[in-house]
Amino acid sequence: MGKVRDRAPDEWDCVVFMAVVEAGTRQRAVRLLADRYDEHITVEGVRTILLKINRWLGRPALREGVGPRGKAELTVRGRRFQRFCERVRSLYQEERGRLAESDVPRLVCLPHHATIVKTLYVEMLAQHPAGVEKVGIEELQQSDRGNESFFDQAFWPLTTGTYHLAIGQPPPAEFRDELQSDLLYQSQLEVLVPADYPGDAMPLAEFVRSVSHVPPKDSRARILLEERIAARRIDDPGEERRVASATYEIGSVIERVALLHECGLSSPLVLAPSDIALIYKPGMRFGGAGVEHSKWVPLHHESERLTLEVHVTTANPRPNHLRPIVALLKKICADQPRLRGEVTSVHHDDVEPPGPVYALDPV
Repeated sequence: MGKVRDRAPDEWDCVVFMAVVEAGTRQRAVRLLADRYDEHITVEGVRTILLKINRWLGRPALREGVGPRGKAELTVRGRRFQRFCERVRSLYQEERGRLAESDVPRLVCLPHHATIVKTLYVEMLAQHPAGVEKVGIEELQQSDRGNESFFDQAFWPLTTGTYHLAIGQPPPAEFRDELQSDLLYQSQLEVLVPADYPGDAMPLAEFVRSVSHVPPKDSRARILLEERIAARRIDDPGEERRVASATYEIGSVIERVALLHECGLSSPLVLAPSDIALIYKPGMRFGGAGVEHSKWVPLHHESERLTLEVHVTTANPRPNHLRPIVALLKKICADQPRLRGEVTSVHHDDVEPPGPVYALDPV
């Protein structure tokens, strides 16, 4: 078991625990929760939550039936946990109050979507009076590109109303009824190579024969890579021989490899989706001195590009006030073709900007 996903008590667990402490027994706690919060739970449900808390603490938080009139009493560890519960409740109440007070839509995205949301923010400010914020931006960490992390940090908060829009992967099929998703663009897997690399694209069979820096195994890019290697029956020497490192912190890796290119030294390859690679290309924020010694080429198998869909997702049905934001995001992405990567002779004619909303397919 890891140090985070260890089934720690959540807000509801804390509320139930505090109800037992206040009421003195499980039965009275059930009545208190119904009367005060209009929340209904059985005595057995209370017991299950108390057992969960005890397992997490590693010792009992309550001694039940030992106090006056059979009331439960806190243990030493239980008193500490009670203070923890009070802090948890306070944090949630503050956040609910802040969200209730604000009518500004909140958008969550990943760091490499900065060029998109920056344009969105500026264009929305231009459409409204000075000082009137029309969209709030929350940027996740690079490590949240992983499937499970994006689920926890973006999709789940969308269903609770913490966020109103999310830019990233399409939501999983289990959210089909709760979330509505529109395609913004398709990125493609690209490889950083020396500028004198012969060709404007790299075959997948050639890529697997080289050592490369790649994203971690839980990323969509890495999952797509390994699936295509297996599905196309590429002669693969094995991950242990072709993977130099697996990291989301791609910037420092690109800098090291680009320096090797500049010095004319042999170097590993670097694999990244085109929208992540974009800021390291000529004319972009980190495409400065020395960039002429390297270039990005698409990865392909025969005429097939390795592509990833990037969506904007909202609640379903979509609130009317979010529709103009979604439309503006689609226009912004259509006006930034470099998000979709370098166009080469191996491409099909499928690099047109995305069209209208389409039905969400299972991931």
